Amino acid sequence: MNNPLIHIISTLGSGGAENVLCKVAEGFNRNGVNQIVITTQGSKDDFNHENLAKFAKIFHHNQTPKETKKILLKYPNATIIGWMYKGIFWAHIWSLFYGSRKQKISWNIRHSNFGPKEYYQKGMLLIFGIASRLLSPKIIYCSYRSKEVHEKAFFSSRRQRVIVNRLAKLPKNYSKDKTPNEKPYFLFVGRFNPQKGPALLRLISENILQTYSNHELLIAGAGWSLNYFPPSIQPQIKILGQQKEIYKFYQHTSALLFTSIFGEGYPNVLVEAMAVGAPIIAFDSGDAKRILENHPFGKVVDNPSTFIKQLKKMMDRSPSFLSRQKLGQEQQKTLDFSITLKEYEEFLQI
Repeated sequence: MNNPLIHIISTLGSGGAENVLCKVAEGFNRNGVNQIVITTQGSKDDFNHENLAKFAKIFHHNQTPKETKKILLKYPNATIIGWMYKGIFWAHIWSLFYGSRKQKISWNIRHSNFGPKEYYQKGMLLIFGIASRLLSPKIIYCSYRSKEVHEKAFFSSRRQRVIVNRLAKLPKNYSKDKTPNEKPYFLFVGRFNPQKGPALLRLISENILQTYSNHELLIAGAGWSLNYFPPSIQPQIKILGQQKEIYKFYQHTSALLFTSIFGEGYPNVLVEAMAVGAPIIAFDSGDAKRILENHPFGKVVDNPSTFIKQLKKMMDRSPSFLSRQKLGQEQQKTLDFSITLKEYEEFLQI
């Protein structure tokens, strides 16, 4: 193996960054690029481990730390991509102690703004910003909002590029009769985390499930508990956990509910839902407004009352399954991941 591309990332869970890494690795592998993935805290049980192992050799530092040292010593001229802040931090630390100055480290930023009480994270962002000016890495931003936020935090603007994810997961088509749920439903996709707006989802779902008593709310993502929601609507809520076959839920939902208000870069759930023509109501987080501007069944709002109002309007004129299919097919042309892969290749000069 000669000068491989080395990816460094925290884990191989089911998040947007991990899904994009899998797709990037698949494309590079198809083009003959040798790759190694090092996680800082991952394991073979991670959601994306099995899939990524088809395209790259994987090492989990917390289990085999000596392998990290061997790899960086063996390939002093390797190109390294640090995915997210932890991946970036450890890419530089390990390269400093085990690698060489010839190793080219690129930063892959997957985040945008922080919440109002995330003071520590905001402070660390400024430190990363100063470091970017001293180290002058190539910087990949997953969204235009991310670039805007980071350059306000003094990140270097010299060698950077916005490379949006587009469609990291290809749609699987399901027929009109293959609905995954007996009752009509609203859909939320995301883990339980303050960044995903769980309190807003709780507030909104209490209103809409009372209004649409024949509907249920399906939640696909880790960490959720039924007890988080008011007892009055718990019978109408189903916790699905992580789902590998997510498109059947997008294709049959009455609407995707996107309640994040901070932290998002390029929300993959929005483009996945667009790719099958699903109706979407979203808060303006990350590049949500830019993503949905050409989606006729999508609305971006700025407060819960408007969210509920727009959802009710959408329910009054729900698009047909056929019109959603046709729209999804058109959206897929502009969301082609091969465009993203080409931009990675050009920017990294691989």
